[in-house]
Amino acid sequence: MKHVYENFVFVNQDNKGVLYKDGKLMFMGNAWSAINIFLNNTNHAPEVRKMFKAQLDQREQLRFEAEQKKPKE
Repeated sequence: MKHVYENFVFVNQDNKGVLYKDGKLMFMGNAWSAINIFLNNTNHAPEVRKMFKAQLDQREQLRFEAEQKKPKE
């Protein structure tokens, strides 16, 4: 899957993320890391957040469940 925002191109293939900026390779590796780099370099633009809403929501759900499992003081 390919996502384009301004001068950035994000390609996700088999859970590997490749991020290009101005046609030059910026990052290649874990898709979640690439998404984070993409978000950080676009100042968390609403358009980019919308592209990855499902992944961001899933991470929040996992974080919430982990917080629920922690022992309370």
